[in-house]
Amino acid sequence: MDFSLLRTQVTRLSRRLRQEAQNDPDNWTHMLVLSAIDRLWIAATPSMISTTEKIRSSNLAPILKELEARGLILRTQDESDKRKTRLLLTTAGHQTLTESRKRRDQWLNQAVRASLSEEEQQLLIKAGELMERLSLYEAHNEDRTR
Repeated sequence: MDFSLLRTQVTRLSRRLRQEAQNDPDNWTHMLVLSAIDRLWIAATPSMISTTEKIRSSNLAPILKELEARGLILRTQDESDKRKTRLLLTTAGHQTLTESRKRRDQWLNQAVRASLSEEEQQLLIKAGELMERLSLYEAHNEDRTR
């Protein structure tokens, strides 16, 4: 199997989805941060976002400041540990994230329906399930006895 070709193909699709997300004033990194806050919900802290999204805290700080200034996130002090800051999406933040996701979903829906047969569409759904499993793989969890 040509894994280099597979990686290139997945990268091209990922890049195209990023381009669709960037058809608005919000850049991709902002969307990643908003998405991470949404996904982590109440557990979202700057250090968690930094870790999960692999963004250096020195790069994350100005992004969070901008998102807060635009009214897309709120920073609140953790009730049990006053040293921690919790991040929450505002209504505007949810709306921005939802619109970006909707735009990417619409593009993907149009592209799939225009480019693939019904059989190929079903195959793509199955491939998506396999890609999801691959995305969860951690090399350090691999059984080394094989």
